[in-house]
Amino acid sequence: MFSFIKWVQGNLSALKRHKGLWFTTLTTISTLGILISMYLINSMTSSVAHETYMEERRSDINQLDSLLLNRYDSLLNMGSILSLNPILTKSIKAKQDKAIKTLLKRTTQTINDNVDISPISIRYYSRMVKVQDSENIDIAKMVIETQQSVSGVVVNKNGIRILGMVPIIENNVSIGALEVTESIHRLKNEFELLGKEFTFLTSKQQLVFMSLEHKQGMYKKINDEFSVYFHQYDSTFYLNLAKLDFDVLRNQKYANDNQFYTTYDDIIDLNGRTIGMALIGEDSSNANSFVKITQNMINSVTTVALGLVISLILFMF
Repeated sequence: MFSFIKWVQGNLSALKRHKGLWFTTLTTISTLGILISMYLINSMTSSVAHETYMEERRSDINQLDSLLLNRYDSLLNMGSILSLNPILTKSIKAKQDKAIKTLLKRTTQTINDNVDISPISIRYYSRMVKVQDSENIDIAKMVIETQQSVSGVVVNKNGIRILGMVPIIENNVSIGALEVTESIHRLKNEFELLGKEFTFLTSKQQLVFMSLEHKQGMYKKINDEFSVYFHQYDSTFYLNLAKLDFDVLRNQKYANDNQFYTTYDDIIDLNGRTIGMALIGEDSSNANSFVKITQNMINSVTTVALGLVISLILFMF
């Protein structure tokens, strides 16, 4: 070991006698040290940024799940209360379809006029009468037979709907089912209260199940896979979605450009089909956004660390 140290000292003394070679060696070693340090620092900060964005994604998806569960509970509670109306059960037993529709239409109008939620739709299914225009008849049959409530997302002629369906029970016998739905696009309002952007992209394969009246002139193409019910959303966000590479988004689970941090979750309906994608975003340019705070923190750490590395290299030589 002692001989190795003597060998190093001898080489350094020889280099110092050749000043040009000495300074060239110092410059090369210092430059390599700085470059290697910059690479290591950038790798570590990129990893930290990725973990930060992934944690934000987990938070956004949990928030989406929570909001959907809240809407399911709200619609089911509404349906449960309405299903106890004695006039409704009496009319169903008497097969008075017209009277039931009049009652539900009046109830729907009253709720929509007086409750601060997106417009709801109420429909009934009877065990004894085949109801016309029954889009979710298979779900209704299951609810009637099992006497169990069901909630989820469905594709109807009026678009993508959040659904809550409850059995109508009299004397422990299920005589029908009551369906309460609202548009999935109402989640936009919920996310806005959290300072977030929300857009639901509809799979183009689902447009065939919607009425011409609902979809004509109301959907804008995002890419070959998705369309957006554009008049419900801020154009700045959904037009930015058209610029994204969705393969990269799916692989990385998020995207971050100069305008928005964006993440997503696939939406699956009650039949197990993927019917679209919920996109959640945050304005990257906002000084108070987590993206800007993360970038500023990383830039500060990188600057300080690089300064320390340069100072250490200069001190060593």
